[in-house]
Parts: sequence; structure tokens; C-alpha cells
Amino acid sequence: METYRSDHAEETTMQNSTLHPNLTVTDARAAIDYYVAAFGAEVIDAITAGEAIIHSDLSLGGSTFTVATAFAGSSVAPDPAGFVPVSFTVNLSSADDVDATFARAVAAGATAVAEPVDWFEGFRQSELRCPFGHRWFFVHVAPEITAADVQRASDAWMATDAS
Repeated sequence: METYRSDHAEETTMQNSTLHPNLTVTDARAAIDYYVAAFGAEVIDAITAGEAIIHSDLSLGGSTFTVATAFAGSSVAPDPAGFVPVSFTVNLSSADDVDATFARAVAAGATAVAEPVDWFEGFRQSELRCPFGHRWFFVHVAPEITAADVQRASDAWMATDAS
């Protein structure tokens, strides 16, 4: 496990994506290590207060997110077995990347919710729960896929599988 300190990263300005989710977890050090190993995230910085990581910035593709330890009175980590109100979608460049990332995440400790599957030609998706309770989708959508294509697939699914 890497030692995270506020001087971990070189002195750089904060360059976060426009939408920058903040993930609260019970063990930020373990979660950061997991997201690096399982998803290929990169640690930009980590800010500590004593031994606790109170803020970190990670990069995944062109997006950034924060991982921090839960603090009583201000935040709560999800129950890994309970419901979560928010999920995260990671858009990947190929269907093979969906399979590989899903397999790597499960091997690192995630719980498979839905194995990778072609929802329809050009659209592959999988779902898992990371060991820290957050729900993640890994998706590849071919560039030619339209919202109308997704709507047709949803309608077909509702007419068969969802009944």
C-alpha cells in the first residue's frame, strides 16, 4: 500500500473535470489502492489529517473524482450490501475493454452484479459493486449508436425480459 501524504504529488494546480464526484468510503487508503489496481485510476493528490485521507483527487480517462474517508456528522459511506442512490458509468473505448476492466475489478474484490453482455450490436455493458459499496457500470457504446437505438432496445427489453 502506498503512503499518501499531502506532499504526495508535485505542486500542481487543481485540474478537475467539470463534474467531479466525491466518493465517501470507510477506508480511503484501501479504496484508492483498489481504484488504481482495478480500474486503472491514477492518483493526482491526497490530503491527510493525521492518518485519515480527507480528500484525494484521482483521474480515470478524462474524468476526475475524489475519494475520502467518511466523517461523522458530515458524510457516510455506503453499506457494501445495501442500496446506493448514485451509480457511476465508465465509458470505455471498446467492448474488449468492458470485459477486461470488469474481470480486473472482480479479481480485485468487486461483486459482479451483471456480467458483460451485448445489450444490442454496438452496446456492451457490465455492472458491479466495488468493495466499498459503490455501484459501477462499464460500458462501450459504438460511435454510430443513437438515443433512438437505445430506446428501441429498452422497449424490446421491457416487452420481454422485464415482464
